[in-house]
Amino acid sequence: MKKFNFPLTPKKIASKLDCVTNFSNKVKLDNVSELHEANEHSVCIFENPKFLNALKETKAGLIFVPKDFDKNLKPNANLLLIDKPYIHFMMLVQTWLKLDLPKMKKSIDDSANVAKSASFGKNIIIGSNCVIGENVNIDDNTFIESNCVIKDNVRIGKNCYIHPNTTIYEDCVLKNNIIIHSGCVIGADGFGYIFHNGIHNKVPQVGNVIIEDDVEIGANSAIDRATLGSTIIGKGTKIDNLVQVGHNCQIDENSVLCAQTGLAGSTIIGKTVYIAGQVGVAGHLKIDDGAMIGAQAGVTNDVPKGAKLFGSPAIEAKLQKRIMVSEKYLPEVVKDYRKRQKAKDKK
Repeated sequence: MKKFNFPLTPKKIASKLDCVTNFSNKVKLDNVSELHEANEHSVCIFENPKFLNALKETKAGLIFVPKDFDKNLKPNANLLLIDKPYIHFMMLVQTWLKLDLPKMKKSIDDSANVAKSASFGKNIIIGSNCVIGENVNIDDNTFIESNCVIKDNVRIGKNCYIHPNTTIYEDCVLKNNIIIHSGCVIGADGFGYIFHNGIHNKVPQVGNVIIEDDVEIGANSAIDRATLGSTIIGKGTKIDNLVQVGHNCQIDENSVLCAQTGLAGSTIIGKTVYIAGQVGVAGHLKIDDGAMIGAQAGVTNDVPKGAKLFGSPAIEAKLQKRIMVSEKYLPEVVKDYRKRQKAKDKK
């Protein structure tokens, strides 16, 4: 249950939506919750029939339901009937969070170590024990939480939220409306070595990372700086926890990388690509627009536009599923083969 400080009424919520209402009582709403834990001040959602029993027993003060919902299933409840209830419910949560935010006022904690050459916009907040390097520029309404390290020449745009214990290396550029979760490292050296004279010689990594507008990066992910040029994360892309993006990778707009995915250096990801958890992508490959890569896949070749791949090595998803179904018959196939071979040997 998430409680808010800014109460709303069912009528107020409905006034902002294209919906049908069936309100049977007046109530002030101050939280969102699951059906089974709701109280009379809760807003909940019902879409999945498997939660019908929870719906019948819930005490929720307002329930988002589909437009074709049978009102007789919950005759005495406040119902908001709408297309795509889940999306609109989550939009309400997002709006409620914004209403609850205190008005930002410029604040730099006394314990922060801030270089004199750093410059700040309006209403920025720097938390305790942060380190802000030389010539850093942080624009309006950006919040840097405790224990973050922002190295020299970093530029951070407007309305960004950097969670605690994040490190952003020198020369990196973060644009607007970006969320970086705890423990991320942006701009560490790419993994580059040349074996010469019997040792691994480090290749200097002198590029940077550019993160475009509206990107979110999950906890403990790492985006490596380019050897030369820039590693680029495109507008609207969402990166899950524990993801590794290698040096010189380029990810286009609105792509999704799920947890424990690893991109080797110079991988190119197109627009609206979906990469599921624990996918490994070899370097210098292109995954084109709209492609989908299934969980734990190993990508060793370029992926064409709109392709759906699965497996290791990754192949067309439908074929891989047929192969996986066939594998359970292998013991019988082997048994039959040995029987035939034995009969052949006796002849």
